[in-house]
Amino acid sequence: MQKKLVFLKTDEDFAQFRRSQQVSSKNLRLRIRFNTNQNMIRFGFIVPKKTLAKAADRNLMKRRLKAIFQKHLSHIKPSDILCFPQKSSLNLKFKDLEEEVLNILQKGRIWKQ
Repeated sequence: MQKKLVFLKTDEDFAQFRRSQQVSSKNLRLRIRFNTNQNMIRFGFIVPKKTLAKAADRNLMKRRLKAIFQKHLSHIKPSDILCFPQKSSLNLKFKDLEEEVLNILQKGRIWKQ
């Protein structure tokens, strides 16, 4: 049985990302925050109207990212991860988006070997 994804919910959770590590690629930007006493992974997804105007597109992008993180949850170190997909990420196929997410996680040093 797979673990469930845990999400960032409160404004305080999101406000703590002001001092966090940022990793970027052409189609995706992640902000990563490590806690010393944290033993779980928490996710937040921010897809503003300015980036993707249609609600259906914003929801599609969130569903794709959630599915990718759910699939690879056991390989990610405990941290808080905030995702900002770019407009160009909507045109990617799921497999290409998955490869990009994995590359960016390795770049951010939160991928377990």
